[in-house]
Amino acid sequence: MNEQPATLRIEIDLAMDPGEAFARVVEEIRFGLDRRGLRFSAGPDGGLLERGRPVARVVEWEAGRKAVVDWHPESWNPETSTRLEIRAEPVAPGARVTIEQRGWEVVVGGSEELTGWFGGELAARFLFAMAPGAVGDWLTDRQARRPTGPQSAEVYRDPLYHYPGFHVLLDELDLRPGDRLLEVACGGGAFMRMALESGCRAAAIDFSPEMVRVARDLNREAIAHGRLEIARADAAALPFADETFTCATMAGALGFLEDPVAALTEIRRVLAPGGRAVIMGTDPELRGTPAAPEPMASRLTFYDEEGLEELGRAAGFAGVSAVRRSLDEHARTVGIPEEHLVLFDSVPSRFLLLRKDA
Repeated sequence: MNEQPATLRIEIDLAMDPGEAFARVVEEIRFGLDRRGLRFSAGPDGGLLERGRPVARVVEWEAGRKAVVDWHPESWNPETSTRLEIRAEPVAPGARVTIEQRGWEVVVGGSEELTGWFGGELAARFLFAMAPGAVGDWLTDRQARRPTGPQSAEVYRDPLYHYPGFHVLLDELDLRPGDRLLEVACGGGAFMRMALESGCRAAAIDFSPEMVRVARDLNREAIAHGRLEIARADAAALPFADETFTCATMAGALGFLEDPVAALTEIRRVLAPGGRAVIMGTDPELRGTPAAPEPMASRLTFYDEEGLEELGRAAGFAGVSAVRRSLDEHARTVGIPEEHLVLFDSVPSRFLLLRKDA
């Protein structure tokens, strides 16, 4: 029995213009591959890299309509080649985006092996991605843990509901022109823009490539003048030398960190002797409220005063103090809608104040 060429095809109908649908899907593919360690670049000269090795290259590109990719899935046999196509076409009431891979049988073998690969590697992952745990993880990453996509970019560029906490951080840091500030998990860079008004110099990191892009755009003037650098990095492996900064801060990220002690230890390492840090906590009272809703709430670690201070001491800080600060006045000042002020005036928020040995 002759084996027929295998074509794999997935498609989605979207209520948007075909050109926009094509661009959005390609960008989301780039985000998704980047999270998995693959580097995809779109455009007529684009391609895909795995650990620095070329895997695929774009051989045909029609912006907003079609991309054809020459795909080489076997590093041990670079002559093996399949053809991948991404295309968008108009269908009522919007667009259909199709991703098609042709010739996959040359990689995995005949029908029996192809069935095994399709069921175990493709279909199973497809269904896993729709299970509650995976959906909750995706939503948490997308919206808060590793913000990605146009909606997150818009929110974190001007995060109205974060400004009250930002003002408390600034009050506690008491920045001066001679300070060099580090912000860990900078999001869209809104806090850093406020902090630089003090005249200080600064650096910031975030794990999300999208947030780094937004933060750099929002603070492009300060970057151009050499007052600020923003890098993509892990909080537990800061890309800075020992004793670089006079002060440091982190807002909205503590509860998401897999190893908060490692992150705080890194902050202590890069602080100069006598340096100070102010960390915004994750208050247990917010669990299940609009400030920490599901599915994020199930993936956050909440800390009371004792829990915060234990983290600071475990990270080796000499001065450790958890304090409560009201956000009510700042919430009114920044323009939080009246119906949402209750989120800020019900319980004072916790902040962890840290100081390194002089």
